[in-house]
Parts: sequence; C-alpha cells; structure tokens
Amino acid sequence: MKYLIIYLFLLLSVNVYSQFSLMFNDTLKPFGPGGYDFACIAQDDSFYYAVGGVNNNQPLWDNMIVKFDKSFNVVKKRKFIDTIWYNANYPYNTISVTDKKLVFCTQQSKNQMSIIYGKIIALNKHTLDTLWTKVIEHPDTAYVNLPNAVVFSDLTAIKQTPDGGYILTGNYNLQCSGANLRSFLLKIDSVGNVQWRRTYNQYYTFFDIEVASDSGYFVPCTINGSSLILVKFDKNGLYQWKTIVNPNTNPSYPMDVTLYANYAIVSSVFWYDISNSLRAITVAKVDINNHNTIWKKNYYLYRTVECIGIHQAMGVETLLDGSIIVNGTVEKYGVDKSAFILKLNSNGDSLWTKTYNFSTSSTAQGQLNDLMLADDGGFIGVGYFYNFSTSSAAWMFKTDKNGVVGWESPKAKAQSEKCKVWPNPASNYTTLSFSKPVIKDSKLIIFNSLGQKVKTISLQKQQQKIEVSLQGFKAGVYYFELRTNNKIIGTGKFIKE
Repeated sequence: MKYLIIYLFLLLSVNVYSQFSLMFNDTLKPFGPGGYDFACIAQDDSFYYAVGGVNNNQPLWDNMIVKFDKSFNVVKKRKFIDTIWYNANYPYNTISVTDKKLVFCTQQSKNQMSIIYGKIIALNKHTLDTLWTKVIEHPDTAYVNLPNAVVFSDLTAIKQTPDGGYILTGNYNLQCSGANLRSFLLKIDSVGNVQWRRTYNQYYTFFDIEVASDSGYFVPCTINGSSLILVKFDKNGLYQWKTIVNPNTNPSYPMDVTLYANYAIVSSVFWYDISNSLRAITVAKVDINNHNTIWKKNYYLYRTVECIGIHQAMGVETLLDGSIIVNGTVEKYGVDKSAFILKLNSNGDSLWTKTYNFSTSSTAQGQLNDLMLADDGGFIGVGYFYNFSTSSAAWMFKTDKNGVVGWESPKAKAQSEKCKVWPNPASNYTTLSFSKPVIKDSKLIIFNSLGQKVKTISLQKQQQKIEVSLQGFKAGVYYFELRTNNKIIGTGKFIKE
C-alpha cells in the first residue's frame, strides 16, 4: 500500500513539474541589440501575443509583435518599421484577439511630439500579415493646421463589440490647445471603417473600457478634473449613469475596470503625499444593477505606485471565486522599480502582495505594463527591464496561482540536462549525479514545490555527483538546478518521504 501511494504521488509530481517548469522570469531582444518593451499581452487557445516597441539601428521607435506558443517559445515575430513616425503602445487594453485576427492600437508622433495621432493595426493572427490600418486624426479638424497648433489625439484601449466591430477609448486636447484634455469613444466596424465618434467635455482621461451585457460600455474616468468615477454609456456612447470610485483628495489616473457577475471592479491611484509625489491605490466595487459603489478601500504599497506616463499603468482582474488581482509598478526604496501583484478577496481585504524584478540590483528598473491570467490559474506579466548602464529589454515573467515565480526559463530548460537521483523517494539522504563533471565551480540550488529556495550547495571543479542530506526537509516534492556562471546546466526532482 505504501508503494502504491508513492507511485501515485510520483504521477502527480510529474504534472506538478510540467506546470512548474513553465514559470520563469526572463528578458527578450527578438530583433538583436537595442531597446525593447512589451506593452500588452493577449492569448487564444494555442498562442500568446505580446505587442510592444523596438528601437535597433533605426532612428525611431517602431511597433513589434511576438507570437509565443503555450510553452513560451517564439513562433513568429514582426516589427513595423516607420521612417517618419515615432510609434509607441499604451500598456494594458490595447490588443484584441479574435478567431482570425488580432487588432491593436498604437500612438504615433513626430516633430518632437507636437503631432500625435492614434493608429489601429489589424493582422492575420496566424501569419502576422497586415490586413488593414487606420489613422485616427484629431476630432477638432479645423484647428489642426493653425500656426502653433499642438496636435494631441491618441488611442488608449480597444475591445471587440458583439456586432464584430470594435470600441476604442481615446484622449485629445480641445482645439489643439496645450493640455486642455478631453476624451472620446470611437466605434469602428470589423475592417476599420469609423461608424461614429463621440466626444465629451465633462468626462475625460479614458484609459479602459468594458462592454456591458446590453452592448453598452463601462468607462472609468475623471469628472471635471476632480473625482474619479465609473460611467455607464449606452451602445451609442450616450450617458446613462455614474458613481464615484475614488473620492480621495488628489485622485489620479490611469484607471482600469473589470467585470465580474453583477459587479464592476475599478482600480486607480491617489497622491497621499503630493509634495513628494507619493501615490497609493484605491479599489472600488460597484453594483452595476443598483448603480452604487459597495465599497472603496485604499492600499499603501511600499514607497509609491508609479502610474503616470505612457509606459506606466494600473491593472485589475477578477478570478472565478470573485477575488481581485491589482497590478502595476511600485517604487520600493526610492530608486528601484518593481512589478507588483496585490491579491484581495471579494470584500477588498488584502490576501498577499508580491513584487517582481529581473535583477536584485538596487538600480534595476522592472516596469510592469500588462498582467494576464494564464490557463493554469497563474499570471503572466510583461513590460520592460533596464538598469542605468544598459539598454532596455522586453521582460516577461510567469507565476503560479500564488504569485510565485519559478526558476527555469524556456531557454535554460532547453539547454539543461536531467540529472540522476537515487534513492528516490528518499528519507535521510539522496545522491545526485550529472552526465559529466562540472568544468567550473558550480552551485546546486534546491527548491520546494512553491519555488522557494531551501538549500544551496557549492560544487568543486570536476565534481560529478553529490550526496545531499535531507535533514530538516519536510515531506514533499523538491526540485533542483545545477548552475554554472548563473546558467542552468542540469535539473531534476526528488521526493522526501
């Protein structure tokens, strides 16, 4: 009976390991040296699609898209070279994937950003070939060509509508004058033809939109530059109702909204110390049937939440049990920036907070631009990473459902070899052997099933096996990796009885 239990446990551990090995923390420069970032990510049943920016050997930043399989191997990639316009993507909400195509919106600018327009690009999602593009010009066309006009009109979010078209949010400066911001909703059909655009004088700073069950729209925004609210529009963009979701003094944006059952969850920020530009988070839960806010709660994470600028954002998602995932970028100690995930229960009580970076350096800058729920219940984050001595790289990390990042990247997994382990299962000790002696001083690192490091052992040059004492180890599955020069050259697992 004992061996039957062990056999079943081994079968289970194979499945655990197959999931665990897909958790990673890695950077990518798919087109060679230069600067990169991932702005947003989406998925279908078979692939992930990450959209972002690239600048290598060109004078301007261009858009790029990288297609991954579900093991995060690059399947296809494409960059969109533009010799006139500087192109950039807002994080979150700027890509939509359907059965046959993916559509994303981007910001393009020129003349030191005195001219900014939104652009929509539709691709065949299998080949990444362009199907159509559409440039969305400034709503106040009579003012665009006036002397000293500052033309600002961009797109910040896109969602597919029930009729097969798309609804987009955007912001513009009224009459091309300075920073006199206003916002608009834009409805297009499936091939990019504009069906209508509605501008708003009272509501502005649109950064996200969700499609309601009645084909209307939920938009979090600012009202007259003061309180942050959630507005419900009908399918033609006409106002229906609103409720306040961030009543704090000095509320700020961007904002994000997600729907769950009969509720809308809205995340945003506010300055709790405006003189030092320090921000905290506000999350609100809205009953969309009764049009009222059920609760609003504040969360103070580390030193400040970074949320201002085209490449900084605030995101919110809900899980099947109604719990809430808030995510973005924090400044922890005044210099470094890290991605964060904050998990709340359905009442807004904090369950856990975790931060992520690609380096432990105090000057490391890890910017989270989008977070997506993975098929296995974990989370996939994308953004960019840089420090003060190197150019930026597109950054991606994968966690389990508890927000724990595994140690093994797809590249490392492909290059590593399995190691022999005996006895396995083991009680007091186990022996690990490698296919060939290590050629340099190496380290054996052992992790528990949550990815937490439990032991590190140094190996000498030419060593080929090691006996590991399991004293102090709890019963369960353990994983290990053999590292040389911070590269994984061997992996394996064992069971402590």
